[in-house]
Amino acid sequence: MPEITMSRGHSEIVVDGYNLLYKLFPPSLSESLDVLRQETEKLLLSFQRNKQCPITIVYDGKGASGECAYGAPLHIVYTPASKSADLWIIDYVKSLNTKVKMVTIVSSDDEIRLYATAFGAKCIKSEEFVRQLKKNSRAEPQNDRHIPSGQLSFKEKEFNEKLLSDQEVDRWMKLFTRNKS
Repeated sequence: MPEITMSRGHSEIVVDGYNLLYKLFPPSLSESLDVLRQETEKLLLSFQRNKQCPITIVYDGKGASGECAYGAPLHIVYTPASKSADLWIIDYVKSLNTKVKMVTIVSSDDEIRLYATAFGAKCIKSEEFVRQLKKNSRAEPQNDRHIPSGQLSFKEKEFNEKLLSDQEVDRWMKLFTRNKS
């Protein structure tokens, strides 16, 4: 898929938050989900600075408070417990009417991509968007002062080939099994 370019009439990128986060960062016991969200958001802000477009990232809130603005033009949405991020994105795309052609959806979820393209939105898989984020992060001057000691920078994570321990696999299996119900 071609690189995202902000052409005339293009207005927004909508990101399936956890879908992208788990493509960026493999599961690890050493980092909390909050830290991984912050790192994902920093990468998106850097990407936004280069592309000059608003970005909305949507997370499953599971009861967290509704929408919250992190810092313009990155808009962070935590869905209510009764609505998944997938459904929020689909409803958002449906609500855009003719403006939908100005939106790019970032998700590898087939259902989201099916609905989004059916309504006329552009789509890019999270894996492809990760390549663009990495390319963008290498182009930006690296400043890792914000990373707590003992944690790897985004660039270091890219080349970390350490396998997961049995304990880490069990933890992630519990997490994903619990969220499927």
